[in-house]
Amino acid sequence: MLPTVASTDAPTSALSVVYSEEGAFEEYLFYPANPDMVIVDSTIVANAPVRLLVSGMGDALSTWFEAQACYESRAANMSGGQSTRGALNLARLCYDTLLQEGVKAKIAVEQKVTSRALERVIEANTYLSGIGFESSGLAAAHAIHNGLTQLDGVSSLLSRRKSSVWYAGATGSAEQQ
Repeated sequence: MLPTVASTDAPTSALSVVYSEEGAFEEYLFYPANPDMVIVDSTIVANAPVRLLVSGMGDALSTWFEAQACYESRAANMSGGQSTRGALNLARLCYDTLLQEGVKAKIAVEQKVTSRALERVIEANTYLSGIGFESSGLAAAHAIHNGLTQLDGVSSLLSRRKSSVWYAGATGSAEQQ
């Protein structure tokens, strides 16, 4: 897998999300295995539209909260098993990385340069979020996102922005975002 943007954790997962032509969520398609390898060229990501990196950060921000909810409720993860402390810690590392490096990574992409912060956010958006959600599970943020895509005028928003808007409102941290 060779993604050219860091807008989602999909490259590491064993599923695809199917949307209608209007942008409404339709279904998840599950595959028998994850990709054997994911290679991301940070120079290509640095030259991609900034909004795509930010969209990936929005999606990845929800990983920690969904993982924590699934872990505490003993909800099934994407393979039908239970979340582990290791998976929960990867999801937390994803969140912490975004808080520490997110703004610096966004500035790097605005300037079309690579940086240590950008490398870390690419890892968080793509790998840590992907492993975090598959190993821990999805919860309210993605369910709300999928429902919002059914509303007129909302499906044009990037999905990760919808997930992060829900997160910000639900946690009372909209002022911090």
